[in-house]
Amino acid sequence: MTDSQLPAGNASNGLFGATFVSNRFHFVGVGGAGMSGLARLLAGSGCVVTGSDANGGAVVERLLHEGVDVWIGCQPPRVHGEGGYVVRSAAVPIADGEVQECVRRGFTSMLYAEAVGRLSEGRRTLAIAGTHGKTTTTGLTVAALRGAGVDPSHLIGGEVPELGGNGRWGNSPEFVVEACEFNRSFHNLRPFGAAILNVDHDHFDCYPSTEDLVEAFAGYLARVRPGGAALVEESVPRAVLDSLRSDVRILTVGAGLWSDVRAIDVRDDLGRFSFVPMVLGQRLPRVQLALSGRHNMHNALFALGLVQIAGADLEGACRGVGEFGGVRRRFELHSGTNGGLLVNDYAHHPAEIRAVVQAARRRFPGRRLLAVFQPHQFQRTLCLLPQFAEALASADDAIVADIYGARESAEMQASVSAADLVNAVANSGGRARVGGPVSGLAEIVLSTRRSGDIVLLLGAGDIDQALGGIVAGL
Repeated sequence: MTDSQLPAGNASNGLFGATFVSNRFHFVGVGGAGMSGLARLLAGSGCVVTGSDANGGAVVERLLHEGVDVWIGCQPPRVHGEGGYVVRSAAVPIADGEVQECVRRGFTSMLYAEAVGRLSEGRRTLAIAGTHGKTTTTGLTVAALRGAGVDPSHLIGGEVPELGGNGRWGNSPEFVVEACEFNRSFHNLRPFGAAILNVDHDHFDCYPSTEDLVEAFAGYLARVRPGGAALVEESVPRAVLDSLRSDVRILTVGAGLWSDVRAIDVRDDLGRFSFVPMVLGQRLPRVQLALSGRHNMHNALFALGLVQIAGADLEGACRGVGEFGGVRRRFELHSGTNGGLLVNDYAHHPAEIRAVVQAARRRFPGRRLLAVFQPHQFQRTLCLLPQFAEALASADDAIVADIYGARESAEMQASVSAADLVNAVANSGGRARVGGPVSGLAEIVLSTRRSGDIVLLLGAGDIDQALGGIVAGL
């Protein structure tokens, strides 16, 4: 059976409304951020869940600790049951041994994005899309709904311990999901409420032109259910909105006087903002964010707008937003034994680097900032080289590690290097040096850092592996 041939009907366990006919799931590539979250969510719903991963690691260990039967490596004899679903990550071919064993047993094969889309059809789904801020905003939305007395299910592309991890089954019909534009995976969703935080060029392998990107986001909004709502940043291109059904409401978020969701009486307390939300003309209680950065005020407004779409208590939602502690590797603070400070952040796009630098300037006024950045993907680095250079030049000093490649040809990998980015930073008026492989990064950072510097550890690859060594020397 192919990935697209999915059976219809009512779920035998009654959990999904109308899409899955079995409660048996096997995951191949379960260690990924999305895959592990979905496995955790389905296990929490009462489904029978197993899984495997090629590399193992902390994520697999946590799933085992939570009672999910997962293992390392391809082991077809360990697959059991019949007539369930085998869910595979995009990196796993359909010819994989475990996938084929599942198919032999009558399992339906599907990609992760298809499985999430099927789940969204059976729930009252609130989806959060955008080039930047998706993960934090998804977490904020869950926290806001909880503050409003709602217990949603959620699927988030990052680790949020206070919410039960990256995936959890809730008792309410709402399903809050991060909607990723990569490979147009968000076209699988059928949301009741769909948010677009921003539209910016990032995945050049999927979207060679701006027109392609706009068309993809328009296709996402075209999937909003009849009678639903779209919540969009006020500068989102009009062409994105033209795909909406006539019976779908459009709400805007922004600083403009006529925006449906906006902030007034904004105050800055060392980079942690407080504000009074205005939602469709209703003045809500002041929100004091625990998160750093003006961009998180923007994210919080989206969370409150989605609560309004869900019809939940907005005053309670304000309390939930204010208490949210954040997502792992999103302006995550670490203190060294000698008093040094490090900010660990997933930022891998120029706009995200600028946001982290600006937040650090406000949080630590007068302190020097040392940005330690691992570029993610050669094509992204090449296409956005001037923008990356300007963003890194806004720090006081920078170290650029070797580029982390993914899904790219040898020709593309030869087209740009960390040294090219270092030279571009210098041409933009900044200071930078090559950092080499992640394995030796801690030594270079500690020898470069001046006393009192705030270290910004930035990137979406494996730069997090250098965290322990750097913090130990701060």
